[in-house]
Amino acid sequence: MSHTGTMPSPLQITVSNANLKFVRQPTMVGHYRSIALTGTELAMDVLIGGTMTSALRGGLYPDLPGSQQIFINTHANHDNPMQPPRPGAVIVVGLGEEGKLRAPMLAQTVRQGVMTWAQRTLGADTTVSSFELASSLIGSSGTGNPAGQAARLVAQGVREANIRLIEIGWPTVSHLHLVELFLDRATEAWRSLQILATASPGEYVITPFLQAGLGGLQRPLDPSYRGSEYDLISAMTQQDNHGESLIAYTVDTRRARTEVRAQATQIKLLRELTTSAADDETSDRQIGRSLFRLLVPLEMQPFLGGSDATLLELDSGTAGIPWELLDASTSDDAALAIKPWAIRTKFLRKLRTVDFRAVVQDANADAHVLVIGEPRCDDPALPRLPAARAEALDVAALFAKQVAKQSGSVKQLICGNGPRDVGPDARTIINSLLERDWRIIHIAGHGEPPDAVDQNAADAGILRPAADPRGVVLSSGTYLGPREVATMPVVPELVFVNCCFTAVGDGTKVLDAPPSGRPDHASFAAGVAEELIRIGVRCVIAAGWAIEDNAALTFAHSFYDALLDGNRFIDAVATARTAAWQLGGNTWAAYQCYGDPDWRFVAPSRDAQQAQRSSEQKYSGVASWRVLLLALEEITVESRYPGYDKARGRQHVGYLESRFQNVWGTIGSVAEAFAMAWVQLDERERAIGWYSRAIANNDGTASIRSVMELGNQRVRLALDKAERARSAAVASDSDAATIAATTTAAIDAARDDIKGALLMLEQIANLQPTIERNGKCGSAWKRLSLLEAMANDAVAEMSAIAQMKRWYDNAEVLARSTNHPDLYYPALNRMAAELLVDAGSPAWPGFDAVSVAEVRDSLAAKTRDDPDFWSVVGVTELRLYEALAQRALAPVLESIMAEYATLYERVSASSMWSSVYDQVRWVIPKYKLRVNATESDAAQSLIDRLAVLAST
Repeated sequence: MSHTGTMPSPLQITVSNANLKFVRQPTMVGHYRSIALTGTELAMDVLIGGTMTSALRGGLYPDLPGSQQIFINTHANHDNPMQPPRPGAVIVVGLGEEGKLRAPMLAQTVRQGVMTWAQRTLGADTTVSSFELASSLIGSSGTGNPAGQAARLVAQGVREANIRLIEIGWPTVSHLHLVELFLDRATEAWRSLQILATASPGEYVITPFLQAGLGGLQRPLDPSYRGSEYDLISAMTQQDNHGESLIAYTVDTRRARTEVRAQATQIKLLRELTTSAADDETSDRQIGRSLFRLLVPLEMQPFLGGSDATLLELDSGTAGIPWELLDASTSDDAALAIKPWAIRTKFLRKLRTVDFRAVVQDANADAHVLVIGEPRCDDPALPRLPAARAEALDVAALFAKQVAKQSGSVKQLICGNGPRDVGPDARTIINSLLERDWRIIHIAGHGEPPDAVDQNAADAGILRPAADPRGVVLSSGTYLGPREVATMPVVPELVFVNCCFTAVGDGTKVLDAPPSGRPDHASFAAGVAEELIRIGVRCVIAAGWAIEDNAALTFAHSFYDALLDGNRFIDAVATARTAAWQLGGNTWAAYQCYGDPDWRFVAPSRDAQQAQRSSEQKYSGVASWRVLLLALEEITVESRYPGYDKARGRQHVGYLESRFQNVWGTIGSVAEAFAMAWVQLDERERAIGWYSRAIANNDGTASIRSVMELGNQRVRLALDKAERARSAAVASDSDAATIAATTTAAIDAARDDIKGALLMLEQIANLQPTIERNGKCGSAWKRLSLLEAMANDAVAEMSAIAQMKRWYDNAEVLARSTNHPDLYYPALNRMAAELLVDAGSPAWPGFDAVSVAEVRDSLAAKTRDDPDFWSVVGVTELRLYEALAQRALAPVLESIMAEYATLYERVSASSMWSSVYDQVRWVIPKYKLRVNATESDAAQSLIDRLAVLAST
């Protein structure tokens, strides 16, 4: 197996427009650090039984570049139980924080993931020399890494892995399958790889054409490369060629691709506005409007001002800017009607840091909650804080209501209400901090700025923050700051510090300007929150300036109330800001909120992955009928496969229908798309209404398939209605005559509907015959035969079965002439009809031997190359039909039942076995009328035993 000393063969690469859930190869996906699995990761997790989510909650999930973990899929293949689990395994590679991934890091993490899987492959089978691997376009949902670049970097990472694998004699990747759900992104990836292959002759061989796989879609509803539900905008400090400070913006929104814009500004003016804005007594909205125009480039203002959810990435030079106060309105009159930007937008900050804890062990859902309120303070200059005490009690009470629902308990360290109460001292607080794992820490008390400034510098008007950030004031001249939190082996997920002067950023460091001038509130926005972020706390809230008591209490209460209700961090922050803003003042803007937008406080018994957007949120970007088609296509494709939540699908289509049917319902292709979606969601009557509109619309954009499907659905609905009417009549207390009359009327109405639909179906099938069209005609005649059997009209029933046989025979002829792999399907239906209309005649010679052999070969090829339930059960059905044709079921009954039982052990879905049972129950009764008692008993035994399989 060793390849030592040789270069790898060219890497074969195929790009497919498909859904990863249908990929058989081990599949590699990337993970940006987050509390929840989304997109591709979530889909993979569902397929393999949730082990990825378990690893994430347990702190064992890879998130740093170069880290990886393998998850073997031991779950059954729900889409096709006759085949092995798909994918066989999921290889997750870490990508770090979104926005920080660089091209070399991506190639490296892919390389390490490939080598880890190669090692696993070697351990399972030492004779293996190569393997195939599938991968998503890893990292392409993040900032600045479009699909084409992601495809090249994944390919390069695999190639680099192969070189190293050859050196050590391990198996190499022979074929890389890059799988992308959306056609436009898959096309971009394929084109980019063509360039890579041309630039690197002899290293890559790209499949000549983009492959169309199962479940592929044309493109996302929103023409974006972001998988997240928020816009990511970074504002970083740069310097131009003259040493002047600039703010460089990188925009990655759901409406525009990544782009960079630089905005120059006067530092002195910016610092003056920043200092004035970051003041608890400021109520001048003009400062916010001035900051907006001063800071944001003109061409970027629509993106920033029009975003409904924004994650703003900052550095130390831009974090001191009070972004929350930016105002996009243009006048005082407009300001009266327009909410501030950070109220209209769900807004969070994100801090880009170079220095951070390399390995972070997050608290899990079983960790506890620590609430600290008005801790003991020995400094006589610092007054009592009854508002801090009230806030802490309120927060603790909110969590206390959840104790029965959450596994974690709440510990309260809150000052008493008596005049002599002094609150918990430093030792009590520090001991409590370190005694157990905390998931959430909430602190309300006095905040202290960084260590005393150098007096000479202060005399010179220069403020220099010291290295010690101090933090929350405790007893005996001590503080609770980032150094204390850093000693915790397990890092809290959320720290809320409701004290003045503890937020990220320093007004004197705006754009890295030399600190000068008088101290102000913003200048005391020291390093506590910044240091918490550095050590790995996922979500941090801290106040950037003095805050008003009532508004502060309102913010905290509203935030935790929303959080405990299951809302995401970004949504809870938005709720809290709005509640505080309604009280006036600017306390609502003082809170700097950093963190993971998707983080939730969820009990172990609940699943954070299941939170879903409303239909209104999901389809807010539908702005044209072509985008509406994409939305309906997505629902139609996804709902074809097991595991899809059809109830939620009905909500989505119902919303789209109510919103857009009067706008674009007269477009034929739109009406057809609605009909197709309703069919997959088992809403036949609504589908028929839309198919009727589709073929009646004058624009001619509906396909001829609409006519066939309209007829097909009308036939099925007519029989369903008749069966329901008969069942309802029998279950009623009516007399026999009334029951008969009701049933007859229902049958007559259904007969008219089916015959009208048949006229439509046969016209199209005669005009241009296809296997499918002939099959639909055969299916319609079969249902008419069932209706005539219900009416006890044997002559009409047999006539309908004869027509069924004719149409399925036509389909079989076409399938044979084109060597269609599904020849067995129309052939088995034709054979069933032949058993009913011909086998009773003494002159019937039996099935044609050549035809039977062709059906057997078709079934063997299908079960060998692409087996599914229907091809495997078809093998047994063919044996059954041959036995019935020879009137010799009894001798083979037990072997036939053994085959059914073996299949049932692999696939037990009642819906599938009900179809098998219904088919046998349709064929067998007439067989029993023409055979001896032994054969009749065997036939009845078959029905009875299949009934058990269909009902369990």
